[in-house]
Amino acid sequence: MIDKDGASSLDLPELLAAARVLVEEVAARAADPGLLGYLDRFAEEPEVDRSAQWGLYVHGADEVPGEMAAGPGADIPPSQASAASLPIVLAQVEELSRWLDSARTGLAGHTDRIFDLHTTRREVLGIPEGKTAYRNGADYLRQTLRIHRVEAKKRVARAQCVLASHNPTSLQPDAVVAPKMPELARAVAEATMDSASVDTVAATLAEAVRDAGLAGADPDFVHGLVTEGERILVGHACQSDPETVKKVCSHWRQRFDALVNPDGLEPTDAQANASQGLFYQGRGQANLHRWLLMATDLQHEVLQTLAADATNPRKDPRKDEGRAEGTSTEIDSGALTAYESGTATGSADGPGIETAAEPWSGQVREMAALDPRSLAQKRLDGLVSALTGALALTSTHSPWSRDGSVGAVGTDGPDAGGGSRPQVLVTIDYQTLAGQFRERQATVSPEATGHLLSQAAYTGPVSPARIRQLACDSDLIPIVLGGKGEVLDVGRSQRLFTRKLRRAITARDGGCAAPDCSIFAPWCEAHHIQHWEHGGPTSVDNGVLLCSHHHHAVHAGAWEIQVVDGIPWFIPARYHDPTQTPRRNHYWRTGSSNSTTANGDRPSNKDDGNGHGCGARDDSHDVDGEDEAGQQGAA
Repeated sequence: MIDKDGASSLDLPELLAAARVLVEEVAARAADPGLLGYLDRFAEEPEVDRSAQWGLYVHGADEVPGEMAAGPGADIPPSQASAASLPIVLAQVEELSRWLDSARTGLAGHTDRIFDLHTTRREVLGIPEGKTAYRNGADYLRQTLRIHRVEAKKRVARAQCVLASHNPTSLQPDAVVAPKMPELARAVAEATMDSASVDTVAATLAEAVRDAGLAGADPDFVHGLVTEGERILVGHACQSDPETVKKVCSHWRQRFDALVNPDGLEPTDAQANASQGLFYQGRGQANLHRWLLMATDLQHEVLQTLAADATNPRKDPRKDEGRAEGTSTEIDSGALTAYESGTATGSADGPGIETAAEPWSGQVREMAALDPRSLAQKRLDGLVSALTGALALTSTHSPWSRDGSVGAVGTDGPDAGGGSRPQVLVTIDYQTLAGQFRERQATVSPEATGHLLSQAAYTGPVSPARIRQLACDSDLIPIVLGGKGEVLDVGRSQRLFTRKLRRAITARDGGCAAPDCSIFAPWCEAHHIQHWEHGGPTSVDNGVLLCSHHHHAVHAGAWEIQVVDGIPWFIPARYHDPTQTPRRNHYWRTGSSNSTTANGDRPSNKDDGNGHGCGARDDSHDVDGEDEAGQQGAA
């Protein structure tokens, strides 16, 4: 058996190999259907009636003294759980996972710190200097470890709070800077806290310090409160589950705010600006998308104006129809007020004599029957209608063009790099649009089902019925797609990609075509696979959508690109994948596996001599500068 002294004598590869063997064996035994037969059982103990001790009932007077237990638990030996009992095994396996979380946090912190140190990064990670296939340390963890982007960012943020580091300004090479949160760092190093609890405590303390600074509180006073708060919260977190820890942190934050800001001052402009925004929170119930909107007073006034107009009970849709036909359907607004108050049932002239309210009340009931939407639904429809109208207005004239002239957006001029005017962009193949998918389904092979398109630029796959509804009141841009999803014929040859060419490339790629990239098509740039300077044409087959990061990474040599069957395949540099296995993007378009093309061929990772595959490095770009939207989307 390996003890701590024996483990410390092993180098890291040997230690990891031994740990893997042990963990694999633990996992195999835990998954064994006969596990319960190998676990120790608790010994049966005689039942003892303690009801009299707790006053549950009164014993009879003939009870013999001394027959009852002398004290609570005196006649029952304490239960001793063996090391092979299920409760102990559960606790020890959970403790192992926390030790692994501690190791993950430390490795993530070291990776993130050296990522921006190009010389050290090349020596430690083998990644060359300059632009690479990875945006930052968290993106490196996501791609190499195949973990979620959110998890990678959590590990990096956790390490920034609990990991000690070397002091770069000190003359002593062994000088170490203490962690930002030493008590939390100790708990992580000893594996006594769940990672979710660590994140909750760290976020609570960091937000408290930030808000206290915005409120202008005394830094020394705040430091003392946060130090004491860290000790209290870590003590609770080592004994409680993450849900309870979250509640304890909420209580502590209330007491902290009462001390730092006892008068409850109005939030500053900086606080308001930091908190406002439109936040997407994923899909909720009934597969509906959830958005959180935090608005200032002026922004709220604009939204409330739209919402009030969409839910105005006095707004009769037939009034607008009458005006369009040159007739008048004006109705006294006072009649509606009387109807709403419930007093419009008659007049002073006597019962049975109609006032202006009664015909209007009938119209209100009729409109309510025709429009069963709730107030919330009306507000949303009104907002979307207003935004749709605003998008339509931008189609009249383009505010600028590449050469500075003003012209119509509808012309097929050079694309500015960020796409066409803001518009709702959906892609659907013709037969699905025409409702012929059911007839095709029996004749389509399973490999080709990934090319039956019905999706929106940002949302992804949507119902064909929704797109058919949108097509009734939209301009259709015909682009012919082949059976494998490639664009068959579009456009003319020139230096910059035209809007029509960009639309065709967008219909094929969906978004950034780099493997695993999720940047939307309107944020991407059109890139020449075979560079224009090397004789490459400006065509759909020679174009590919790339976000700003991957565009620069391709020019830096991180990828080579080949188009096979109309699909862009990316051959990674050796530092990214020593085998240089061709890969493609499956986030926007489903299809064959990464190792083979649609027809079973494997793209070559060698330059064919004609410039295909970006064999020759080139520092030119197809746009005038950095795409700021792409950089923001990559953050």
